[in-house]
Amino acid sequence: MALSTEMRVQYSAVESSASGLSVGRIEIWPPGRISGREANDLIVNSGFDITIVRAGVEDVRLAAQLGVENFTSFQADTLLYFEISIEDLEDKVISSDLKRLTREDRLLTDSLVKNIFSGYQNHYSANPALVDIDVVAAYQQWTRSSLDLSNRVAYLFAVPDSNPCGLCVVDVEHPFFDEIILAGILPEQQGRGRYSNMVQEVIRRARRSGKQSLVISTQAANVKVMRSWCRMGFLPTIALNTFHVVRKEILEMSLRDLFNSLGTER
Repeated sequence: MALSTEMRVQYSAVESSASGLSVGRIEIWPPGRISGREANDLIVNSGFDITIVRAGVEDVRLAAQLGVENFTSFQADTLLYFEISIEDLEDKVISSDLKRLTREDRLLTDSLVKNIFSGYQNHYSANPALVDIDVVAAYQQWTRSSLDLSNRVAYLFAVPDSNPCGLCVVDVEHPFFDEIILAGILPEQQGRGRYSNMVQEVIRRARRSGKQSLVISTQAANVKVMRSWCRMGFLPTIALNTFHVVRKEILEMSLRDLFNSLGTER
């Protein structure tokens, strides 16, 4: 994650396409950069139907101040960041490899994302206006877009004499650290240390490119993977709350649709 973020609401093409609504994002970091009034002004002036706000958990007053005029706000989840210093780490001998994926690998990438993240839930599930988003399809679209970016690298992870094991997308833009922004192992390959091996390979590449650390994050509910990171030497660094600021008429309409669908299911 960047040490400081620009204070503006940025259009989210993937989430807007997936939801049929105009969706923006803003990260308020470090804590205390702007007041709740300033944040709300940015959100209202952006004109989006939904704004996804990520702010440090220390900004408790900001959390209470979000939502104004025709908008309402609620917390959708908490994102935890971990980091490991890699400058002085020794290379571990691992019988595995990372292959960089390109635009020609889009079908393979789609297949990996579908099989790895089937059934995965994120903060969309907390919002009636976004609950119907196909998370896998959104991740597929987002990962495909990463194949065309110079500041991101998508890797296929494999071990000798094996079919593909996993997928990892790394943001390499920052001069001092790399950030794993998507990573997973196929269900049939889990429980064999594959995930740890994949992360170790990413560490090796980051260190060889002169980076000082590796950053990774996940929702607070994913305790299992955080325990794995701790065993590898990662330490918690930042906690961000995710808020959805939604136009009231959209939220009310979505709630009606949700309640009607629940009644039909009965």
